[in-house]
Amino acid sequence: MSWIRDGPKCLDAKNITEAVDGSLKRLQMDHIDLYQIHWPDRYVPMFGETEYDPVRQFSSVPIEEQLDALGRAVDAGKIRYIGLSNETPYGVMKFLHFAENNVCYPKIISVQNSYSLLCRTFDSGMAECCHHERIYLLGYSPLAMGILSGKYFASDGAPSDARLNLFKGRYSEGESRYSLARNTLKLATMVNKILSTLVLQKNMVFILYHLQSPLF
Repeated sequence: MSWIRDGPKCLDAKNITEAVDGSLKRLQMDHIDLYQIHWPDRYVPMFGETEYDPVRQFSSVPIEEQLDALGRAVDAGKIRYIGLSNETPYGVMKFLHFAENNVCYPKIISVQNSYSLLCRTFDSGMAECCHHERIYLLGYSPLAMGILSGKYFASDGAPSDARLNLFKGRYSEGESRYSLARNTLKLATMVNKILSTLVLQKNMVFILYHLQSPLF
């Protein structure tokens, strides 16, 4: 990802330390409550891909080195908890395994993965993994890169500054995954209908009623 932090960076101890210190400086804070690794330092399916391609496999920095650097930041009081992003069950369990076998390594508490009506990959292996290991999901892209908003189905193909237009080709896997097919159009139309003001108010009343039920 050449557009992140002025060029490609690997997750070695040096870059992690620089990233933590840089974040603290920009935020003008003395600590960060939750610090998450944005992307694994190895090949993983991206932006809604559902299949793993072993031909594309690579790994540049050992997970132990990443945990060691993060552990030092925790010990120094710079960060309190650590998490992962865009991870797989394999990656989550590897981080947990190394932390369980080395008291100097912090345990991850969260994973931030894509989650929407069009991208439910978390619901299979990741859901089981996170449930048993008490890892919290922080879902992102709830509108599937804006597709569920319905804007890409407009006659003009959405505004020029819409993400899939502004960065055309960058999200190639996602663009393929979220193809503007008939079923996708039907789902987006349904979501927009549900989110209309009147219907949304009725849905909120329904949800609040059930949240007060003894079943919850």
